Amino acid sequence: MTNLRTLYHPAMYDPAPVPSYWEATAPGDDPGWAPLEGDAECDVAVIGGGYTGLSTALHLARDHGVDVAVLEAGDRIGWGASGRNGGFCCMPATKLSVAQMTKRYGPEETRRFFASQIEGIEFTRALIADNDIDCDPRGDGIFEVAHRPRAVGELKEYGETLGRLFGIETTLYGAEEFRGIGHDSAEQFGALKVSPSFALHPLKFARGLARTASAAGARLHPGSLVTRWLREGGRHLLTTARGALRAKRVVVAANGYLRERLHRDFDARILPVISNIVTTRPLTSGELAAQSWKTDCPLVNTRRLLFYYRMLPDNRLMLGARGDLTGAPADGERMRAWMAKRVAEVFPAWRDVEIDHFWRGFVCISRRLAPSVGRLEDDSSVFYGFGYHANGVNTAPWTGRKIAAMAAGKESPEALPAVIRGLPARFPLPALRLKYLAAAYRWYAFKDD
Repeated sequence: MTNLRTLYHPAMYDPAPVPSYWEATAPGDDPGWAPLEGDAECDVAVIGGGYTGLSTALHLARDHGVDVAVLEAGDRIGWGASGRNGGFCCMPATKLSVAQMTKRYGPEETRRFFASQIEGIEFTRALIADNDIDCDPRGDGIFEVAHRPRAVGELKEYGETLGRLFGIETTLYGAEEFRGIGHDSAEQFGALKVSPSFALHPLKFARGLARTASAAGARLHPGSLVTRWLREGGRHLLTTARGALRAKRVVVAANGYLRERLHRDFDARILPVISNIVTTRPLTSGELAAQSWKTDCPLVNTRRLLFYYRMLPDNRLMLGARGDLTGAPADGERMRAWMAKRVAEVFPAWRDVEIDHFWRGFVCISRRLAPSVGRLEDDSSVFYGFGYHANGVNTAPWTGRKIAAMAAGKESPEALPAVIRGLPARFPLPALRLKYLAAAYRWYAFKDD
């Protein structure tokens, strides 16, 4: 068996479902979804049962008539980032500024990237509507909230850039205006609304997408971590704990949960980053009024080490933040305590409101600071999509459709925007990736003060 390598504490890779609010409120897996047993074959094997893998499987089976099987490491479909994220369907899936992207790829490819991001939001919305997926969609945009006064000018400039270059609808609000339509807080000095964007229940969406793919003929296998990958007789052989799958083509869709030493072409390409989420107990109407809370839209603030937050349908505040460089359970408890403290500081009227859920998962970062989609140059039977930089709800389902078309021979990777096309560069001295992240956190914290 291959000795797979991971960066964080083993607790971060435990295949059991995390005790999240999403798990507590989503329907379970279909009884027909079982671990891979014995020997099996398919045309296309997909490694990863999240948004990318499920969308790939759906479109391969339904649109192209391809025999496809999905191997998911976790004990349940949507176990990874697709079932743990904040449920923000927004853009862009990059950490590059517009200026950086334009300098690196040119204005036309930058426009194509943003067009794909808008298309991704509308595509996710259409997947929900067309397949009757019950996942609680809410809001008609996302608010980027200025956490200090001088950030308002930065938001104004950003909104003008989005409108002028890409035709994206934005509206800037001063602090008093936003208090009337959004909320008040100790770190609210105005906000920029960006549309189209919305929020949803991420695990309900993942499992609804899985049911749609399964109904189209895709085979779904949770509890099936791929531990070995060989080329054998012109086919790929993927080994799991209880079975082996032979396939003509393989799609790598594991994002930040991909183990290294599985396939050399993917080693040292990603940096998984821990994102942490808390939810409060349901807030009363009086408590909501105390912070002037009025919006159903998702929100982020302008910190580099940002908060992302929203009000859930049952009036619980959900708040997420980056942090923790180990993944150890004790460090998770420290993150939970720190986040509870920050909720009380940012929303002082809620200082005594209990936190009732806490969970963690990975955001996938790469050196290109944008998604990576395509086909291996040295093996045209291997496809991939990963590195959504905390915007996978938007980009991953769209990516899955693109991968399906490529794997079916209907589209070329060259048609993708240059911003996302091909593999990212490897991290130098990859064993030091968490030290790079620690240095970035220190710098961001300094800049946020």
